[in-house]
Amino acid sequence: MRRCLGLLALLLVVCAPTVNVRSAESGLKNASRGVTQIVAHRGASLERPECTLSAILRAIEVGASAVEVDVRTSKDGHLFLLHDKTLDRTTNGKGDPANLTLAELQQLDAGSFFDERYRGERIPSLIEAARACKGKVDLLLDLKEQGENYDSKVAGVIQGHGDPMRTIVGVRTVAQARHFRKLLPEARQLALIPGVDDIEAFAEAGVEFIRLWPRWLKENDQAVQRVRAAGKHLHLNGKTGSIEETLSLLVHQPESLLSDDPRRLVATLEKIATGNLPEKKIDQLLDMTKGGRVESGETGPGDLSFLNRDYRMMEVPDELVGLARLAFDGGSGARVVLEFRQPTVVFAVFDYNDGGSWSFGDGRSAKDHGWHQWREDVYCGSSNPDRDGEPNRADVWFREFKSGQALAGMPSWWLCMGIVDLDTARKIDGFREGLVTKTAPVIRRYSHVEDAAKIRPLKIPAFESVDSIRRWQQQQRKRFVENMIYPYSGKITVSAGESREMKGFRQEEFHVATGGERLFRYFRLTPLQGKETGKRRPAIVCFMGHGKVKQILEEESSYQHACAAYFARAGYVVFAMESVGMGPGADTHHDLDRSLRLEGRGWYSLLFAHQRILLDRVFADSGVDPERVGVAGVSTGGLLALSAAVMEPRIAAASVQGIFGSMRVSFIRDRDRHCGCGAIPGLLPEFDLPELALLVAPRPLHISNGEKDGFSPHEAERCLKLIEPIYKQAGGEKPFFTVPPGGHAFALKPAAKFFRKHLE
Repeated sequence: MRRCLGLLALLLVVCAPTVNVRSAESGLKNASRGVTQIVAHRGASLERPECTLSAILRAIEVGASAVEVDVRTSKDGHLFLLHDKTLDRTTNGKGDPANLTLAELQQLDAGSFFDERYRGERIPSLIEAARACKGKVDLLLDLKEQGENYDSKVAGVIQGHGDPMRTIVGVRTVAQARHFRKLLPEARQLALIPGVDDIEAFAEAGVEFIRLWPRWLKENDQAVQRVRAAGKHLHLNGKTGSIEETLSLLVHQPESLLSDDPRRLVATLEKIATGNLPEKKIDQLLDMTKGGRVESGETGPGDLSFLNRDYRMMEVPDELVGLARLAFDGGSGARVVLEFRQPTVVFAVFDYNDGGSWSFGDGRSAKDHGWHQWREDVYCGSSNPDRDGEPNRADVWFREFKSGQALAGMPSWWLCMGIVDLDTARKIDGFREGLVTKTAPVIRRYSHVEDAAKIRPLKIPAFESVDSIRRWQQQQRKRFVENMIYPYSGKITVSAGESREMKGFRQEEFHVATGGERLFRYFRLTPLQGKETGKRRPAIVCFMGHGKVKQILEEESSYQHACAAYFARAGYVVFAMESVGMGPGADTHHDLDRSLRLEGRGWYSLLFAHQRILLDRVFADSGVDPERVGVAGVSTGGLLALSAAVMEPRIAAASVQGIFGSMRVSFIRDRDRHCGCGAIPGLLPEFDLPELALLVAPRPLHISNGEKDGFSPHEAERCLKLIEPIYKQAGGEKPFFTVPPGGHAFALKPAAKFFRKHLE
């Protein structure tokens, strides 16, 4: 799936399954035309210092219909613009701005934090902002304080210096909404609601717009429906104004959109309305694209540089912003091959670090390969942002190709900044036409890694019935146990260790040993209160990821968020297994993995064996209801949760987090992003993660990959689509899939919802 039109089709299918791609595109065209308010966040804050007059004037210049600013009160009672509670980030001042008079505040430098070109930019008063906007643009006030005196001052400034008819008051409480309806009856109001359940109360107070955070809409659009049912307009916050971001917001058909980059958002909405999307532009230029995952996108500050890295473009020349481009996995640039169907110009960045991976491999320069320098030191990205304490900027190069020519033989790392037709290139200042290079064709080396990382069909037979699925599952379960579990030969013993009372539960430690030597520890967490069925409770076995066992037992701030303690306080009996090689001891998990690979096993072979021992203890526990046992974990713990459900048919439900997708994609194609221990000997080809998930069917399965996780939601969703029909054929519901905001972390709330449904 390419990034723009593929996303368009996916989004519309998700929201309305009967809509085809053509009607989906038409729907988003109409949605883009339905955006009547384009709000510049703190002014044009991507191009100018936020909440300054220069940011406001730039927003007006680029076509924003409203400017959003944050309003605070100085020591001497004047209203001024500043977002943060302190002066530290955006000025050369320190501390609480309320401790300074307006005159003192306006002596501070509010521009050089953004760029030295804006040194001397002042903090504006609300009076100055209102005068700058009057008659030119709507003014959206984000009220950072509460109280009748504050409200009255704000209203007084707008009545005396601004235009009440073109003012939007951002209210944070129902009382404030009602108060401003009296103070500024002509002004519109935007409800900055604290939660979804506040929609109706603000609607009754008479607001015109209601803001919903996009994260509230991840699972469904019920909040949007409630806004519509209340007869109110929908406001959504974006950031970059990119096509990908805007398409994801337009699915909900907002009337108002906010962006740090109003110039780009204006252009993006026009492109969507006219169908002028990057994918279409590039498809007209290319006959063939190969070399791994390659997707269409746009160039602009804040956009993703590579598909498999959270690297962003930071500084981009104005002439290149909005150009159609191709993005690929970082490190795979040498595999990319493009063949052109018509004259085409490619803009690119090379030599962005000194390690050689950004340079052509034969030691020759980009010029020797037919590239021409377009502009010097104009690109900066988050992949290599600094050099010797100074911003690291790279040159941008261009190369013109004739119809039938191919781009190949590139460095492992390079950045595509634009792929355009010749007419578009002619309009870019500094481009010189006719410099077509007749370099010899590049003969690509055979890539064993690329072959190993190919996406392959599921390694399963054709199933004629549910019985055939069951027979296959029994056979594969047996093979998994025989092939993947480390075969301990001695007698296994378990002894009790420390027991202590924690907040809401009792925590007991147990030592598993053989021949008098400890193999691993596990912990039993028993709720001190909660619902019971006789003497037995539902149980959850929590497996840890890389780190310390304390992260699932105690450390709520860790990426594992003390998930074991969380479920114990929720009323479950919880078992938590410590992963050998992660706690105190002579051998790290890398030491263990290297040693065991000599015999075709690995570190996970030990973990699989240990979890088998633990599961036997769980199902023999007199305090556990054996029909209501779930497993959960993130990262390594997620894989252990999945494999536990594979090995043990009595497990009722599994929450697999931060790891679902093909091992080929994540540990071969994207191997630099993951610990090598995850390339498990003997796992492929039969036991890739989608195949393992089918061994859990028809039992309930929760898959959760964070927005910025190493195992991408895109890859997880691709694999889920492969297994959903067979999961249903086996008699189960399709797996419950969530994409929490952020990155690699245990998603507590979706998992809790999942287990409440299936274990209680």
